[in-house]
Amino acid sequence: MQRGSPPQNPQNFVPAPPPLFLDYAGKRYAINVQKFIIGRERGACHLLLQDPNVSRQHAAIEFIQGYYYMTDLGSRNGIGYDGHRIHKKQIVEGDKFEISGHALAFSFKNA
Repeated sequence: MQRGSPPQNPQNFVPAPPPLFLDYAGKRYAINVQKFIIGRERGACHLLLQDPNVSRQHAAIEFIQGYYYMTDLGSRNGIGYDGHRIHKKQIVEGDKFEISGHALAFSFKNA
């Protein structure tokens, strides 16, 4: 170990998240943070949805213990998935969610 370097502890090693891509309104967004916020509050959200039916911080895409999750942040109108309102769901290839009529599609492939 070099002097001044942090101790090597494989138990605390957190691997980088695999690439995840969000398709919305004809644009593709790379999810490259531990917590990606979706909402209408300018300056606080990674994806801004300009809609009064969307909460200021409506939902988050979170990378937790090796998996991505879509999580409702206590919004008034919720998150739709397959016709149901969900609070939290693991994201898998091809998942499509709806936030107040806004369609969000996810892929692990950069196509």
